[in-house]
Amino acid sequence: MRFPIIRTVFFKELRELLRDRRSMLIMFGVPLVLYPVMLLGMGALGEKKINQLKSDKYTIVVQNAADAPKLIEIINQPESGISIVDKPDPEQQLLNEKIQAILVVPEHAEQRARASEEVHFKIEVDRSRQSASFVEGKVDRAIHEYERWIIEQRLATKGVPADVLKGIKTDITDLATSDQRFGHLMSSILPLFLLITGMLGAFFPALSVTTTEREHGTLETLLVTPAGRTELLIAKGTLVLLCALLTAGLNLLSMSMVMWRVFSMLPDNAGGTLTISPSALGLAYLAAVPTLIFFSAIVLVVGLLARTYREASSMATPVMLLPVISMVVGLAEPKISAAILITPIVNTTVIIREALTGRVSIEAFAAAFAASCLYAGLLVSAAARLFSNEQLVNSNWEPLSIRGLTKLGSSPRRRLPGIDEAVALWAVTILLSFYVTPSLSNWPLLPLVAVVEIGLITLPTLLTALLAKWQWRETFSWRSARPRDYLAAVLAGLGMIPIASTLFVLQNKLWPASADYFRINTEPLAKGVIYHPIIVTLAVGLLAGFCEEFLYRGPLQRALLRKLPVWWALVIGATLFSAAHLDTHGFPLRLLLGLALGFIVYRTRSIFPAMLAHGLYDATQVAYLAYQVHSQGVDAAIQHASTPEPLGLDTFVLIGIGIVFLLIAYYLLRPSSDSSQGLTPRSLLG
Repeated sequence: MRFPIIRTVFFKELRELLRDRRSMLIMFGVPLVLYPVMLLGMGALGEKKINQLKSDKYTIVVQNAADAPKLIEIINQPESGISIVDKPDPEQQLLNEKIQAILVVPEHAEQRARASEEVHFKIEVDRSRQSASFVEGKVDRAIHEYERWIIEQRLATKGVPADVLKGIKTDITDLATSDQRFGHLMSSILPLFLLITGMLGAFFPALSVTTTEREHGTLETLLVTPAGRTELLIAKGTLVLLCALLTAGLNLLSMSMVMWRVFSMLPDNAGGTLTISPSALGLAYLAAVPTLIFFSAIVLVVGLLARTYREASSMATPVMLLPVISMVVGLAEPKISAAILITPIVNTTVIIREALTGRVSIEAFAAAFAASCLYAGLLVSAAARLFSNEQLVNSNWEPLSIRGLTKLGSSPRRRLPGIDEAVALWAVTILLSFYVTPSLSNWPLLPLVAVVEIGLITLPTLLTALLAKWQWRETFSWRSARPRDYLAAVLAGLGMIPIASTLFVLQNKLWPASADYFRINTEPLAKGVIYHPIIVTLAVGLLAGFCEEFLYRGPLQRALLRKLPVWWALVIGATLFSAAHLDTHGFPLRLLLGLALGFIVYRTRSIFPAMLAHGLYDATQVAYLAYQVHSQGVDAAIQHASTPEPLGLDTFVLIGIGIVFLLIAYYLLRPSSDSSQGLTPRSLLG
């Protein structure tokens, strides 16, 4: 990669961009001029209007006024803000805004009220006008004061002193800091403006470096220069991303200052003083960076797919609606959950809200940031694939047409999966699992496990392999294994159990898990093994062993091995395998299990021994739980799971047996001297 070429292309595109007045207006004009003028003007006008509505004296008509003389006396006080007038046809006068309200007093209202009868007053207003809520409040306060006087009269007739009406006063103390109060006010709207302005900032530069150049014929000239396509894309993509980041950053600062000034101008601010936290704004901006990369890649893809500027504008219309998701999420204020943290755009909105209010946790921020980076990487990869297509400068190329898809699907050439394809498949299965599984929570255990493992993991993997025309044998390591490989898998599956259990006990001493953690993870399985323990044990082992290995040690590991050193590929594959469960406490053990299973596939060149080891590991764990349930009961089994046994002599014996099993398995998995079984990294990569 030649950085001087990247720098040259970058500054060439930057000079072209600086001539684009639309881009400059979006990047600088909106945040530095439009927001302050518009919002401060609106705030000043709003403050003036509210003060006017509060200070105005409103005219009302009181019907049957003689039946409530004390109420009329209260209304006629100067501080009431109400004046009584006598108008014919008061309903029409109200609609014509000659008066602001009508108060209907029931017949003999005061006499009946003092006699402890129920009396209903009626207030008529026109709520299509701003003054309605203010006059309604003033009349209601007058009636409330009249009601207190009536009660005092009732008590006086019974000889009860009026002191009994003294209420209990309540003082409310807001423990939120001034930073958190302002953060809460901003959290409903700032994510939307941050993301939508970032996308707008990337939109025109992205079209300028793609569609516009294609229309002017300069893209073809640029592609025949000595610069590689990767270098060109890096230069163009960097410019688009910097525009998005700059625009979003300027809008963040501008909106924060303007909103702080507007909210401070509001009268009777119940929230007290408001201050801006630079650290909270910085954290919110950092949380938005991966999503801004995601949006920049989207508009780059749109620019590469479109043949004309008009076509790009039409295609961008639905894309520009994506940031609106943040507004819906901001209004709904959902609780943070695993599914929320892995959902694009939604996770960023929630994390920005938590950052602005000072409540964000490191775990939630890291999970959302990592998920957003993953989606951004996938979109960047899609842009790179499009930019490297030889048909890019062909004016008749229709990448989104049915004809183009037909030509793509009719190609007889089969291939191995790319890392971006495999990771995208992994992300899809996670999203499916976390959004579909909760709706199946009331299902029996076996149908639930079958739907999750087969429907949400295996079927998407199989469908992707068929549509993408992956090489079946190489992608899924679908080869027969030696008998000793299966023996090694059995020993590895059994040997990992005591070691994993011991490591889990030690982990709980250093990092204790809550009782709810064990109950949530154990109770569904414990209830499922009550009636059919053998069937459930075999089914869980078979489904988990086959379906999960089909994805994780199939296309995912194969794609990683093609581009990375062996151990890096195995570690990343095991990390994704463990992360897919979104179980922070169980992450280390699943990471070790994923490493062992990946190593088995690497050494045997076959996925079947890993399926056997995985299935045996899970089935043994379920069988032990079934034994606990049938010997002690469900509650005792759950309690036993949440209270790990102390380390004793029998534990060390089992650990020793497990280590021996793993050593034997490692010895059996050694490469064969037969050249057909030579397992060098080159032979593994096909």
